[in-house]
Amino acid sequence: MENVQRQIKYFNSNVSQTTQLLDIWVRVLSQTMHNQGYLQNPEWHGGQTDIAQLEGLVQRDIQREEEAERKRRAAEMEREEREKEARERREREHRRAEQEAEARTTQVRPRGVGRRPPPGPAARGRGAPTRRGTQRGSLIPPATNSRIRPPR
Repeated sequence: MENVQRQIKYFNSNVSQTTQLLDIWVRVLSQTMHNQGYLQNPEWHGGQTDIAQLEGLVQRDIQREEEAERKRRAAEMEREEREKEARERREREHRRAEQEAEARTTQVRPRGVGRRPPPGPAARGRGAPTRRGTQRGSLIPPATNSRIRPPR
């Protein structure tokens, strides 16, 4: 009985080793068929060519990424430039508005502050005497205290 058990163990170990060898053989055969497929393919030019093609693809991808990054940076710079120009334009407009407001508030009135200007010819009526006592279009020269000087 012990002898039969030893023979069964020996047989089981042989079956296990045979299974392992068969698995190895199947993997070798599969790899051989795979290699044969490459060798029979007319478009395949060898491992060196494959490596060169892969490197070319990687290089192309890198160039695309760099180009996309360059375009992104250029767009960002353009956007910042537009924002800067808009900000400067707003500042110029703000300064101009401040200067205009300041000029309006500091403007000297010809007849003094707080006085109403004298009424114009429309308020006096057509042909009515002016402050100087003459009619419009008269040949009498104006008063000598005028700020307007006659041409020489």
